[in-house]
Amino acid sequence: MAEPTDLTPADTDATARSRSLADLPRWELFLALSMVTIGLIARLWPRGPLWLDEALSVNIARVPFDELGAALKQDGHPPLYYALLHLWTNLAGTSTAAVRALSVFLSFAAFPLVWIVARRAGGTRVALWSVAVWAVLPYGVRYGTETRMYVLMMVLVLAGWWFLERLWTEPRWPDAVALALIASALLWTHYWSMWLLAAVGLATLLRWWLNRTEAQALRELLLTGGALGVAGLSFLPWVPTLLFQSQRTGTPWGGVERPTTAVVITIIEFAGRASAEPQLMTYALVLLVVIALVGHRRGGDKWALVLAGPVRHGALWALGLAAATLLIGSTIAMVGGATFVSRYAAVIYPIAVVLIGWGLASCPPRLRGTLAAVVLAGSLVGVALEVSMPRSISGVAADVIAADAPDALVVTCPDQLSVALSRELDDGQEIVSYPDLGSDPRFVDWVDYEERIDDADPATVAAEVWRLADGRPVVLGSADTYVTHRTACPAFLRALSDGHETRDLLVTTGDDAFGDPDLGWYAARHVHETLHSLDSVWAEIDTHIEMVPLGEFVAAHDRDGGR
Repeated sequence: MAEPTDLTPADTDATARSRSLADLPRWELFLALSMVTIGLIARLWPRGPLWLDEALSVNIARVPFDELGAALKQDGHPPLYYALLHLWTNLAGTSTAAVRALSVFLSFAAFPLVWIVARRAGGTRVALWSVAVWAVLPYGVRYGTETRMYVLMMVLVLAGWWFLERLWTEPRWPDAVALALIASALLWTHYWSMWLLAAVGLATLLRWWLNRTEAQALRELLLTGGALGVAGLSFLPWVPTLLFQSQRTGTPWGGVERPTTAVVITIIEFAGRASAEPQLMTYALVLLVVIALVGHRRGGDKWALVLAGPVRHGALWALGLAAATLLIGSTIAMVGGATFVSRYAAVIYPIAVVLIGWGLASCPPRLRGTLAAVVLAGSLVGVALEVSMPRSISGVAADVIAADAPDALVVTCPDQLSVALSRELDDGQEIVSYPDLGSDPRFVDWVDYEERIDDADPATVAAEVWRLADGRPVVLGSADTYVTHRTACPAFLRALSDGHETRDLLVTTGDDAFGDPDLGWYAARHVHETLHSLDSVWAEIDTHIEMVPLGEFVAAHDRDGGR
């Protein structure tokens, strides 16, 4: 963010500023625009079926508008993205491409926002490289094509950053009104926005204290603080639902992480999946953030870089906001027993992108080209992994069921598997889920989730499945890697198969789907009554056995030498 006393939109740091794109070397433009082109293509590349969270988002968004609050009460999110997706699907439909197109559109809309925010912060060269980084980093590519609210968070953060910086340089009430509206939208989009807004509030207080002798310091405090306060007031109607969700839903599907672990997870995931090349790129990304803070050229040397003061105050404020948001949120999650997953860091991802772009722009020319090539190479590997691996194998599972057991009753354990699978099954294929066979398989009720799993009796549920099957075969889609079902699903499988013949229809390794690896462990079993099989076997044997008198059998035995 800009420092009013020593940093203005016309930053005097010559290593990070150029008045126009025409002033930049051709190689720099070519490399940056190549990265942008790759990022655009990657966002349009076809993907596989929706995975659990995407399918669940669509199903919730498709409930009647006046029932959206009730549906989300048992899910654990605020409603803005789902309301937007509801309107979008009314116009575009609910096909896989249509529902993902909303995120692609928002991701494309973020490109000019990155440009204007980064240009104000550090100049044209910073803007160019920030847009290039936004285009190719695998984290942005993934969530820019996923039917979830995270790219909407990014767009709102970028817009809010623009108005916040204006308030921090020349505070005016129209900018405060705009910031209030954007901050409110963030709160109604995802709960991790609370931690970003808390960090902004703390930073605003700190800035007032540091600049309290200046004439506009109090005005900046009042306008920025007022905008945050109005946003908080606008969120009050949803607070009872938030409190219910925090007490009754939570995050039973994940474990508690320490704040330091959250930081490491975030850095790695920004670079891509947990594979060698993207992880190696994280070292370059961290270095570039450091360069954004204190990196300077040494004279006209095209390689030499000095990591020393003066500190770029705009970059320092930005890094402080990102770090404070991550540490506040992950600490509160740890204390409250909630989990942390890297997608929550979407709220600080735009800040990281601009800092990385700022670092590239601050490098000497040859070092800039080298580090940009490293970022591009690592991102290419991460993006290739992203686009080549499906996010769900529900389409494959549905094809197997249609081919081998079209008349079967399908049951899933855990119930989370039924959400994406039910979307891919043929019309008329009945599907139920453990433990509540009467629940809608398109949804997951997270209210008191662990307690309901623990209270269920696998044998009782299995007996009810066979009653519902009514002589039909049963196909079981199961996974024992879900934290809440590590004992429940194996016990249910044993109960369901007890006294029945079983055979595998589909066995996966855990590496067959992108995203949540639990979806990879997807065992589909075709189970039917052993009694019916034995009856047919004995009938076949009976037609081929000739009854031989005992005396003839003994004589034949003696002639054969006792063989």
